[in-house]
Amino acid sequence: MKPMIRTTAFSLLSAACLVAATSAQAAASLRIATVAPPGTSFHKHLEDLGAEWQKAPGGGVNINIYPGTQGGESQIVRRMRVNQLQGAMLTAVGLSQIDESVTALQLLPMAFRDWDEVDHVREKLAPQLEDVFEQAGYVVLFWGDAGWVRFFATKPINSIQDLKSMRVFASSGTPKAIALMKEYYTPVELEPDKILLSLRNGMIDAVPIPPFLANFAQVSTKADHMLEMKWAPVVGAMVVTRRAWDGLPAETQKYLLETSRKAGEKIRADSRREDDEAIEAMKNKQGLKVNELSEAALQEWQAEVDKIAPKVRGDIVPAPMFDAVQTALKEYRAK
Repeated sequence: MKPMIRTTAFSLLSAACLVAATSAQAAASLRIATVAPPGTSFHKHLEDLGAEWQKAPGGGVNINIYPGTQGGESQIVRRMRVNQLQGAMLTAVGLSQIDESVTALQLLPMAFRDWDEVDHVREKLAPQLEDVFEQAGYVVLFWGDAGWVRFFATKPINSIQDLKSMRVFASSGTPKAIALMKEYYTPVELEPDKILLSLRNGMIDAVPIPPFLANFAQVSTKADHMLEMKWAPVVGAMVVTRRAWDGLPAETQKYLLETSRKAGEKIRADSRREDDEAIEAMKNKQGLKVNELSEAALQEWQAEVDKIAPKVRGDIVPAPMFDAVQTALKEYRAK
C-alpha cells in the first residue's frame, strides 16, 4: 500500500473509532411525565434535576419533561408500561397502579398528625417499598410530598354531616377507595383538569386537594370555603422503568440516585412551605374562608373514620402495610 493511501486509510479508521467512542458517550434521553401543571414548583424542580443529570458521568442524561400533558396518573403508568414514557413523578394514586403497598402512605384518612409522623413512617417503610417497586420493574429515585389534602367547598363544612350531603371530586384510578368514600359523601370521578369546570356547572360541590394546587388551579374562586383539617398527606415518588435504568452505566446510575435524593429533600421542604403560603394567599387575594372544626365535631369525624378502618385494612391498603404504619406510629408517639 502506498504511503499516502496508507495514511488516508489510517485517518479514516481513526475518525470512525472517534465517532464510535463519541456515540458511546452520547447522552441518554428519558421521557418523564407528571400531572403537575407547567410552571408549578414541581415542574421547575424537575427542570433543575434535568440540568443536573446532563452533568452525569458516562455522557450525561437528557430528560424531556411532560408536565400535565399525558393524562391522569393511571394513563401515565400505562404509558410507562409500553415504553412511551421512561419515568414519572407520581402521587400514591399513580404509584398504586404499580403496587398497592404504597397506599399506606396516603390512603389512610386522619392517620397522621403532622409531617414528623409522615417522615418517620415513610423512612421506616421506604426500603421495603423500594424493593417491591424494583420487583415490579421500577426504580424509586426519590420520595416527595405535596401538602395536606383539605376539603375546599362551595359552602361551609362544619361537621361530617355537612360533607355527606355533597358531591365531591374523586381522582380516577382508585376504584376501591372511591367506593369506600361513599360512606362520607357522593364521589364524582373526574380527571383533574375538569375540576374547575365541574365546580362552575354544579357537577361537584367540593374538592379534596392540597392548598398549593388549589391556589394554582384557582379552585377557591369557585369553592371558597376550606375545612382546616388535615385529611391525608399527598405522598409520592419519582420512578423510572428498570428497562431504561438498566441501560445506563453504573457510574451514571450512582450519580442520578445521589442528585435525585437531594432533589427529593428540596421538593419536600418547598412543598410544605408552599402549602401554608397558599392558604394565606387565597385568603388575601381570593376571599377564601377557613372553617375550624369544634373539638366535638373533630371527635365525631375521627369516630366515623375509625369505623371504616377495618374496611381500609386489606381491601384498600394491604394488611401488612396497614399494620406496619400503625406500629411505626405507635413507636413514634411513644417516644
